[in-house]
Amino acid sequence: LDKELEAKKKQTQDAEAAKRKAAEEQAAKAKIENCVRAKQAKATFDSGTRVTRFNAAGEREVMDDAARAEELKRIQGIMARDCK
Repeated sequence: LDKELEAKKKQTQDAEAAKRKAAEEQAAKAKIENCVRAKQAKATFDSGTRVTRFNAAGEREVMDDAARAEELKRIQGIMARDCK
């Protein structure tokens, strides 16, 4: 009886460890993907090309200097967090 209980306990612990490991691997992959996207976006902004985005009405608009600076700050924050 004790062996069965211990076997079930070990099986539960192993399953929990496997779930944790899978979650950690998924989080690491997401960080890598976020880092790559942020680097690509930063390269676009650093190139000096005009960047457009769509507003709430679905209209295309060119980002002004203030919007570019705000977006670049957001991108740098992502890079600081995910590109380690």
